[in-house]
Amino acid sequence: RPKIGQVRVVQDVGENVELLHLAENREAAELWLVRNGYSRARLEEITADEAGADAVEGRAAA
Repeated sequence: RPKIGQVRVVQDVGENVELLHLAENREAAELWLVRNGYSRARLEEITADEAGADAVEGRAAA
């Protein structure tokens, strides 16, 4: 499971979202983007709300 503060690097592919990379923080995600050249990618930070929703909705890792 992603941790609070980690950052997903994602891009839209048709109607889906593709995970390209999971970085430890925003700086690492931005560096990864520069090195790998995905011009249509965007960053999504893992928030406390999202991490909490996993437990509430029963998606916690077994």
